[in-house]
Amino acid sequence: MSHPIPGPYQSYGQPSGPPSYGPPPGTPPYGPPSGPPPYGPPPTKGAGLAIASMVLGIIALLLSWIPIINNVAAILAVVGLGLGIPALVRARRGTAGGTGMAITGLVTSVLAILLVIATQLLFVRALDEAGTSLEEAIADVEGGADPAPQEDEAAPASETVPLGAPAEVGDYTVTVDSVQLDGNALVAGANQFNDPPTGQYVVVELTTTYLGTEEGMPGMDLTAVFHGTDARQYSDSDCGAVLPDDSMDAPTLNSGGSDTFQFCMDVPPAAIEGGQLSVEPTFAFDADPVFFAIR
Repeated sequence: MSHPIPGPYQSYGQPSGPPSYGPPPGTPPYGPPSGPPPYGPPPTKGAGLAIASMVLGIIALLLSWIPIINNVAAILAVVGLGLGIPALVRARRGTAGGTGMAITGLVTSVLAILLVIATQLLFVRALDEAGTSLEEAIADVEGGADPAPQEDEAAPASETVPLGAPAEVGDYTVTVDSVQLDGNALVAGANQFNDPPTGQYVVVELTTTYLGTEEGMPGMDLTAVFHGTDARQYSDSDCGAVLPDDSMDAPTLNSGGSDTFQFCMDVPPAAIEGGQLSVEPTFAFDADPVFFAIR
């Protein structure tokens, strides 16, 4: 059996025909990509507006306490507020960063504006008060007003109320009816348990009328004092003797009510002649005493 002799383009075990040529090994395949190119989210912009708002707000807050200069702080706060609003909107949308800085700028700007307003109001009020005081001082100087003379509180009153004449003492109208410079016998006869005086009893009888609006207890609300010539004071509170019409027995008075009662004072005999009698409110320490004649 004869076999065909392979030709120049035919080898054993291979089909006949011209050889096929492919791309060299390692060559990338040609053609369009298998799918569309990947697309990510747009890049986030910076936080310039937020930073500017925060810086301006902080500066404005620091300057808002200083008068006159806080006018500049108000301008900075308004600008910081105007920058902070769009910065916060962009940060919330995700197109910019700096949410915290934008909020800080807004808060500090608002606080700065409020403090500027409060400081300006206080400053204007202080200027008004200073101007009023200055005008009053100028008016006093131009008018030649003399300061009111101050009276010596410790000195006796220049005028003495006569016996039987009424005078206003605190919440009462007081009339001294009589003064017994030697009341030893009267006190001894009033109560057998009365102690003898260390000096001499001075007994004062007075009539009071309550002028207040609530209620008055004249025996407690009023005090009688004898000013001796020995430069000492002798108060009825130091006299423990019981009198025929004792002040401790005086009734409680409504407005317009009246009562007559007695005070006693234990005074050295040598200090009585030439002395003075005063009646004053017991609990009003800033009230001036009213002096009454003893004869």
